[in-house]
Amino acid sequence: MSVIWPIFSDFILLRILVNIRKIGNSHKGGTMVIRLIIFGGLLVLFVLWESFFPRRQQGTLLKNRICNLSLSLINSLIVFILPINIAVLAMNAGNRGFLYSLSLPFPVHLILSLLLLDMVIYFQHLMFHSVPLLWQLHKVHHADRTLNATSAVRFHPVEIFISLGIKVSAVLLIGVPASGVILFEIILNGCSLFNHSCIQIPLGADRVLRFFLVTPDMHRIHHSVRLRETNRNFGFCLTWWDFIFGTYRQNPVQDQKSFLLGLSGYTNGEDRSILKSLLMPFDGKAKSYSIKGMGKQGA
Repeated sequence: MSVIWPIFSDFILLRILVNIRKIGNSHKGGTMVIRLIIFGGLLVLFVLWESFFPRRQQGTLLKNRICNLSLSLINSLIVFILPINIAVLAMNAGNRGFLYSLSLPFPVHLILSLLLLDMVIYFQHLMFHSVPLLWQLHKVHHADRTLNATSAVRFHPVEIFISLGIKVSAVLLIGVPASGVILFEIILNGCSLFNHSCIQIPLGADRVLRFFLVTPDMHRIHHSVRLRETNRNFGFCLTWWDFIFGTYRQNPVQDQKSFLLGLSGYTNGEDRSILKSLLMPFDGKAKSYSIKGMGKQGA
């Protein structure tokens, strides 16, 4: 059995990769449906998990979840309407890009594509915290004071548009295959739902997972109201980039169950209003939270 299982698991992986390659050649609507089905299933899973086994006391989340999902719906409609499909662009680009120049076996090419894209997302996230104008967009995500699974999709439409442009550029420069684009989006969405969830995980499991995966306890620190905690733990999937580039923080100053989340300038329920969330980038609040504000607030 110990010999058969690795062969069987390799066969399953091979079939998955082959099917993903086929999906990469399908039309925009088809890939969108597949991603929505997977996203919806994971969202339900984590909402139920955090409802029955919460890490923190959160109170009523109905208005918060409605606001977050409404933002997600607006963003999804914008992306769907735009005449841009990253997977199709990758397919039409042919064998262009850095990784194609190396003539690697497809599985190696795919794995390196996923790793490099995850690193790009890390630096993109760091950039949105570093550039004051971009921070004004990204703070919509951080204004959420009750971090939960739906917080993973809470982004301003303009930030989504900019992120799309960065992903397109990265895919074309790196040479990511269409199947890699689709697989990465599925993994990114799944990891984001996971690490934004308010779910209870055994501390021992959390310690082990942190060697490679961003956990809810790790990412929750990034959503702390404290400036020096907000500007740590930028990874979305892999923890390695935070380790390598010195932005990792293991624990918050206060206990995981009690430290405050969100931004100090938003305490009157702005995070639960779709209109106020859309107008947040223009209200001039929470400017000091960008990385340029480091040093103005204690650890």
